[in-house]
Amino acid sequence: MKTPLEGVTILDLSHALAGPFCSTTLADFGANVIKIEPPTGDIARAWGVAMPGGETSYFVSLHRNKRGVMLDLKTDAGRKLFFDLVKKADVVLENYRVGTLRKLGIDYEAARQHNPGIIYASVSGFGQDGPYRDRAALDLILQAESGMISVTGEPGGSGVRCGVSIADLTAGMNATIGILLALRVKERTGEGQSIDVSMLEGQMSLLGIMIGNYLSDGKMPGPMGTAYAALLPYQTFHTKSKDIALAVGSDKLWKIFCPAIGHPELTDDPRFATNNLRAQNDQALVGTLQQILLTRTYDEWEAIMLKHGIPVGAINNIDQVINHPQAKARGILVDMDHPSVGPVKIVGVPMRLSKTPGSVRTPSPKLGEHTEQVLQQMLGLSAAQIDELRQAGALG
Repeated sequence: MKTPLEGVTILDLSHALAGPFCSTTLADFGANVIKIEPPTGDIARAWGVAMPGGETSYFVSLHRNKRGVMLDLKTDAGRKLFFDLVKKADVVLENYRVGTLRKLGIDYEAARQHNPGIIYASVSGFGQDGPYRDRAALDLILQAESGMISVTGEPGGSGVRCGVSIADLTAGMNATIGILLALRVKERTGEGQSIDVSMLEGQMSLLGIMIGNYLSDGKMPGPMGTAYAALLPYQTFHTKSKDIALAVGSDKLWKIFCPAIGHPELTDDPRFATNNLRAQNDQALVGTLQQILLTRTYDEWEAIMLKHGIPVGAINNIDQVINHPQAKARGILVDMDHPSVGPVKIVGVPMRLSKTPGSVRTPSPKLGEHTEQVLQQMLGLSAAQIDELRQAGALG
């Protein structure tokens, strides 16, 4: 075995971000991911910065290691071809609006008639049932509906959207986990199953501790800026030069932190001696620490914190992150040669397996780039048969 998912074939009907984020993870670790797009292409082909050859940075960054097939699933010939591929596949992944694929006649119930062992993963905003199931939903809507926006932002201000599409990305991760679990079951039993991933529930799982706290004490959580209610001090502060992120994660560390910043008297101050007391007196604590931290520059404080083993960090922008010495040492940015765009750098595989690592092997596909190749290899079709399918409208 060269890769963990070698031999696993995934028909990827998904678009935008949540589904493709899942299929990219699986492709990085060797799954044969076939990205099936309608003649109009994935909507994300129009998102992001325009690049040479009609591609965009959004699409090129997201769809590595996949082969692209154009298929018109609104035609009888296209649907028949899809089911022929289903017979050879292990997984179907989709994130269409609930009910769309049922209307087309290519939902899980239809697919399993052609392949009882098929795993059919569906990602949606609110899940496959319930009163909100039919609502259209993109990331912003789910960040809002889930309560995520209500706890993100500065104290006293309006909630704000997380800087990345966290509802999409969480759903993609959950879909990945679900598919891997279902593949394990199939390995043991030969049986397939459907997977229902809700973006709403994904966000609620991230908010699980906050929800638990609210159910316990009835206090409504709100935006806290960079602070964290469970630990103090655990936020950013101003220094003489630039802001600093500090995470004093235990009472043991608090006893080290206070002498380190030159104020040992704070260690046993009756307002701050324990984490619970610090939480009760958070405004006094933050105000006191802010005045102390303004007396030195970031670099001076960083040296002190590192010497004493106190978690500390700078607030980097994207340019600083891609040039970060740790990022460079780990090689997280990798080179990819795209046939239209040319050489590009993208973020590589974030999980490192010592014996079966993932990798970036091929660039994102052009629309329909591998249609003939996939149909020949998977279904054994000849060039003449493929031309007939094209004439029938199956291939757009």
